[in-house]
Amino acid sequence: MSNSGEDTTSQRTYHLVRSSAVVAVGTGLSRLTGFLRVGVMAYAIGATALAEAYNLANNTPNLLYDLVLGGILSATLVPVVVAHTGRDDNRGIDALATVISVVLVAATVLGIALSPVIIHLYNLSSSQSEASTQATVAVPLLMMFAPQILFYGLTSLGTSLLNARRSFAVPAFAPVLNNIVVICLFLALPHLATGDALTFDQVRNDTGLLLLLGFGTTAGLAAMTLVLWPAMRSAGIRLHWNFDLRDPAVREVGRLSGWTFGYVVSNLIAYGVIQTLANGVDGVSIYAYAWLFFQLPYGLWTVSVMTAYTPELSALHAASNVNGLRTRFGAGLRLVLVIALPATIGMILLSGPIVRLVLAHGEFTSANADTTANTLIAFLCGLPAFSLFLFAMRGFYAQRDTRLPFYINAAETVLGLVIAFIVVDRFGVVGLGASGSIAYSVFAVVALALLHRRIGRYLDPATVYTIAKLVAASTVMGAGVWLLLAATSMSDLFTVIFAGVVGVAIYGAMLVVLRIDEAKSVMNRFVRH
Repeated sequence: MSNSGEDTTSQRTYHLVRSSAVVAVGTGLSRLTGFLRVGVMAYAIGATALAEAYNLANNTPNLLYDLVLGGILSATLVPVVVAHTGRDDNRGIDALATVISVVLVAATVLGIALSPVIIHLYNLSSSQSEASTQATVAVPLLMMFAPQILFYGLTSLGTSLLNARRSFAVPAFAPVLNNIVVICLFLALPHLATGDALTFDQVRNDTGLLLLLGFGTTAGLAAMTLVLWPAMRSAGIRLHWNFDLRDPAVREVGRLSGWTFGYVVSNLIAYGVIQTLANGVDGVSIYAYAWLFFQLPYGLWTVSVMTAYTPELSALHAASNVNGLRTRFGAGLRLVLVIALPATIGMILLSGPIVRLVLAHGEFTSANADTTANTLIAFLCGLPAFSLFLFAMRGFYAQRDTRLPFYINAAETVLGLVIAFIVVDRFGVVGLGASGSIAYSVFAVVALALLHRRIGRYLDPATVYTIAKLVAASTVMGAGVWLLLAATSMSDLFTVIFAGVVGVAIYGAMLVVLRIDEAKSVMNRFVRH
């Protein structure tokens, strides 16, 4: 019997590692095409008045969804959907999908109607002539971009329904389609305009170009959404109209979303304060660039693990299987650190060459690059803690608890802001990066300890031993890369490539020598993909 149980656990771990790898590959391809998208947009419209109007309008539905509705849905949908799917409560799923769709349509209509007001608010500090001129393009663009709110929400809904059924591939790769559509759009636009480049005046005076720019961009989001529906049908998901605000599934999402909304608001407040402090030391752009680099390892791997594990943890909680929940959470924690630990050390050592290689061109000076690299290092010191903190939040969300994560996050926010105010005058933008790392390190421990009290001892001897081996493997890798950097002198490009390859080789060898099963599974899955 014990062997059968061990085999089942091993199979589940294998499937979860495979799912995490699939999501990571999809995310990586999405990031790559996203960079290409930015490059093509720069080629087509540069940093012109047209670019300002376009980005102002296009970022609005994106920011509103990501910072408010997106956070709420991502925290509550999957656990609730998993629970009701497990009970074969199709009416509950239908009611949830119907109510969410109605709310999204209402938000979209409101966004279209308020487009002139929103653009006016953006231009309160501009002169009347500048504001009026920009509005001639920005307002109609925002009216065409507002439906993106609907598509973002439907994508989140479809992704949650698929993830609840352990289907991860199509949602992971769907954003690539959005990027491809927009890339094709911006490659075509300059050839459709008269002259050498697409200008603000051309778009303002040519209704066809304006409509193509607006609806063409939104078409990318529509494609990303529509590609999910065949996958949903293949997974056996059939939705029917059921507008019932009293349905238990709808009421539960509403109840959980209140605390999640508070979580999002606290993050927005922290973001605003940090941006203000960074602006005071001329560090807004440097902070943003450093944060972008920091997000790469987290976005590629930790998010992938969380995406794969959340439905599993939710199902175990719905089945009242505390032992399984505890075991699976410990396995996920180990899997997060498989990449987070070596990524932290490797990127700290290569922060300078990476930043110079990508950013140190044109008006971006070497001094700017050095400050960005130092800020990135300050962020990276907290990468493992940041990853574990957010994975712990998923552990609470899987149990349909959004209240405790709100309090933990609020306390982390307060500590981070207090430290930021203390250090910003002396250490500038680097201190702002460090403040977040310190706060997340403290409250990652708090969150994990509180989760330990709730589900029991997930940090068993095997998990602790595995983490110790991961630390050892990462340290040896770091030592090897450091010696290589000290002994050689190459261009930034070759430094990043050569040191990166050597680091991966050393780490891979250490994983084999130390017999770390999770890490070997990760390597095997990435090789196959």
